[in-house]
Amino acid sequence: MTPIRPSAHWYPTRRRPSPPVGRRLLHLAVLFFSLFLVVRTVAVEPFGVPTGSMAPTLLGLHRSAPCPRCDHPVNVGEPGPEARAVVWDRCRCPNCGQAVDLSNARTLPGDRLLVDKTAFLYHPPRRWEVAVFDCPADRSKPYVKRLVGLPGEFIQVSDGDVYADGELVRKTLPQMREVMVPVFDMSFAPDGWWFKRWELVNAELRADFLTLDVSDKPAVATYRNWNLDTDRDEPVDGWLGYNGGPTERRGSFAKTSRGDAAHDFVAVFEVEVGPRLGSGQLGGWFECRLSDGSDEVTAAFGIGSDGEAGGWVSVRVNGRATPSHTLRPRLEDGRRYRVEVAFVDRRFSLAVDGEEALPPLDLPAERPGSAQRGGVVRPVTLTAGGDRRQVVVRNLKLFRDVHYLPFGVAASGVRLGPAEYFALGDNTANSHDSRTWLVDGKPAPGVPAAGLIGKPFLIHQPMRLSRTPVGGPVQTLDWDRLRLLR
Repeated sequence: MTPIRPSAHWYPTRRRPSPPVGRRLLHLAVLFFSLFLVVRTVAVEPFGVPTGSMAPTLLGLHRSAPCPRCDHPVNVGEPGPEARAVVWDRCRCPNCGQAVDLSNARTLPGDRLLVDKTAFLYHPPRRWEVAVFDCPADRSKPYVKRLVGLPGEFIQVSDGDVYADGELVRKTLPQMREVMVPVFDMSFAPDGWWFKRWELVNAELRADFLTLDVSDKPAVATYRNWNLDTDRDEPVDGWLGYNGGPTERRGSFAKTSRGDAAHDFVAVFEVEVGPRLGSGQLGGWFECRLSDGSDEVTAAFGIGSDGEAGGWVSVRVNGRATPSHTLRPRLEDGRRYRVEVAFVDRRFSLAVDGEEALPPLDLPAERPGSAQRGGVVRPVTLTAGGDRRQVVVRNLKLFRDVHYLPFGVAASGVRLGPAEYFALGDNTANSHDSRTWLVDGKPAPGVPAAGLIGKPFLIHQPMRLSRTPVGGPVQTLDWDRLRLLR
């Protein structure tokens, strides 16, 4: 076999020497930085929140400390240059009302947001979405607010709610989850527990749960907004602990003034049904009733084991049944369910384990500027009855809706242009927004569509103070508030 000889023009190839590791890292760093600049310019950009106009959804610069009575976190915003001063030694816990001195508390940075700058290229802004935009009355920095009015609408604020073209605008349950303001958290109990916050019949209170013992009579647990310091019950109002205290309109915890009573509530809790105790009536039931100062709406569940009849969810308005009656699996023995019951914007919503159990039920709404509803002292009542058994309710949390205040043009109403949006802050008592913006001395409530920068989609750097075994508290990431924004 004749061997193959290389041609005269063939030369052995030489391996190109590899570049140094440092040069490779430099190339990768330049590439990463270039991609970062492109993405930041075109698609995603981080923004810091300096003020508390969107609290408690978004926190600006603030001081924080645990409540000395119930250990609930107390966050109070640092006042901006145009905001009223905060009396740091007279702040109050939003959960139990305990006076808290934040004079020596450390200041934490505001939330950091990631903003999708392409969001509004694919769809126009939707009502109740949070947006970052160039404010027509302040070109010095971007603003972040919630868009509540759409182009061409006539927007009014009345009795804490938003009206568009004379009609009450209502939130879905997912939208309501984004704006809920905490009123009461059973998990943070003071040393004396929550005995004064509950009226109990055939029910027993533990540190963070209720036991409803059904025997010959129904078991009832009614939450009342009891002031632990003055020993009296008071209607739930629009007071927000983030603004510190006291304010000109309220000198103590939950002290109401005309027009500030809150009406819209959400109760979130876990419920577990025990087995039947001996013989007796079949077909037990469990109810949650909410009041908005005008009407009461009740969600009723059938409870029991697989061998028992019944399995239903129904809704009653002021004790009268409605067509909203759905057959579905009952609350079964031994299982724990997460229940959300909302009566917000005259709309009743119900979810079990994150899924809505019934279509929303809308009640008639008053016209803007008409008679207002009364204050609500007992917003939520839990009842169990029927056959003999125990029903345990755990981790109950009560929230309210934002009670918008009718400042400026919001009281009389304003017509938006064909490409304008009406923006409000969730911290309605301390927000510079469409209600009061002025340009050349004239109201300028509309956010131009051309001024929209993007939609925040992630709180990616919320901070909190953590205790350490050595040394003082340090700033760490608050994992509980790290979340996607709807």
